[in-house]
Amino acid sequence: MVEDEERPVFDRLDGVAIPAQSRETVGHDRAMEQLTSAHRAGRLHHARMISGPRGGGKSTLALSFAKHLFAHPAGQNAPERFDTTSIPEAIHGSVAQGSHKQLLHLTRPWDPKGERFKTQLSVDEIRRTVPFYGMTAGGGGYRVTIIDAADDMNASAANAVLKMLEEPPAKSIFFVLAHAPGSLLPTIRSRCRVLPLEPLSAGHITSILDTVVHDGAGEGGADAARLARGSVRRAIQLQQGDVLKAYSQFESLMAQPKPGEARDWVTVHTLADNLSKRGGEAAYDLFIELVLDWIAARIRENPNAPVAWMARWAELHGQAREAVRLANAYNLDRKQVLLNLFSDLFSAARS
Repeated sequence: MVEDEERPVFDRLDGVAIPAQSRETVGHDRAMEQLTSAHRAGRLHHARMISGPRGGGKSTLALSFAKHLFAHPAGQNAPERFDTTSIPEAIHGSVAQGSHKQLLHLTRPWDPKGERFKTQLSVDEIRRTVPFYGMTAGGGGYRVTIIDAADDMNASAANAVLKMLEEPPAKSIFFVLAHAPGSLLPTIRSRCRVLPLEPLSAGHITSILDTVVHDGAGEGGADAARLARGSVRRAIQLQQGDVLKAYSQFESLMAQPKPGEARDWVTVHTLADNLSKRGGEAAYDLFIELVLDWIAARIRENPNAPVAWMARWAELHGQAREAVRLANAYNLDRKQVLLNLFSDLFSAARS
């Protein structure tokens, strides 16, 4: 059995510091102030649902506030604002290493036999709360459970979480992280106080890249931040592969007066070959997301365009999304999906 301290970190990206190692929360000062103020006033609710885009800082916020709680268990004596300098190094280090006895961070578990992470956050993971809350909290302080992310839970896990939220242990705080809170059980949502996070700005993302990526933001950092849609994770993925280069070629193709000439198709086939390589699923998915964003932005930025023109691009957006869904569901040829997408894009751009 893999011991807790040896468990691989879910969703970790090569060369990037994990959220538990972060000492600052960037771009979410208002959300952090809500938490610290509630703690200081003695009105800290036992369950908070932190919602926002994937990679937008939910884990970092929850982990940073957990450090604040551990450092200042008595709310009336706690600082009014989160201050990383007030966190003892021992607390920061134990949280960063995943060894703090009053913190349980639940994610999709590692499957040692398959050597990969499981596809769901299972009920067995949620049941790790039983021995966790069976222990005595150090110094009578809070015990914190982070469910990261609730979107990954199966039905059994969701029901187990609901039971805990209905009958929370004393001095317990649950952070339920959700990318799409509307997809969760209404009964779970109703037992949490929702704390929505705004998407991070490009400036915030660039600042975070400078601290969490071992080599800093680096080349392409500004473009990655611009296209990240408020997600640090997405910005890092854009930098780590060739997707930025592929998307730049896509933008150049679509900027032409009448895209779709024979020479354009040479570029398209090269792009499709590169993006549909075995093992390149993440790059393919990310490129598709960028193209869908481009279509949506084209509609949004032309509010006075003819209705027929708007309808054509909106239809294309829906068709592209459905084609990708079907291709993923039935393991269809990704290159053909891309070729069909470009054909439709060129046709719409020339009409």
